[in-house]
Amino acid sequence: MFKTPVQKINLPVEAGIKMREFNVMINILGLRHLQSTGVLPVKKAFILFNIKSMVSPDIGNAIENIKTEPGAPGPDPTLNTLIEFDLELPTEELYCPRMACSVFDSIMGGLVQPTIGTFVINIGALIIELAEERKRETEALENVIQ
Repeated sequence: MFKTPVQKINLPVEAGIKMREFNVMINILGLRHLQSTGVLPVKKAFILFNIKSMVSPDIGNAIENIKTEPGAPGPDPTLNTLIEFDLELPTEELYCPRMACSVFDSIMGGLVQPTIGTFVINIGALIIELAEERKRETEALENVIQ
């Protein structure tokens, strides 16, 4: 017999973590020096941005990951794409998330999509850096006005 699961705990509220809605915009220019993991050379690479990796699983079910369209062929594709999404994220440095990203190749018209590699974008560090930069700019403006 299976027991009823314990009610889910809303970690941000329970732990007193401050959350804030952020608008994230990433300009993808391209990929360089890609190497195929198989016998075939890189055909048409694209990136999958795993937005679900930055939120809790219950919220992640309602979110779709974003991927770029396969662009120019070869190991140095220029993607020239802007992705944008709104997401509620923690503002405290300890809880700031990272976004996992994967690079895939599109072979045989997209029927085969082997993984070429992965990387991580530290969104949390960018949020903290941007907040500090805005604070410095505000202080500089206040000093100029006085």
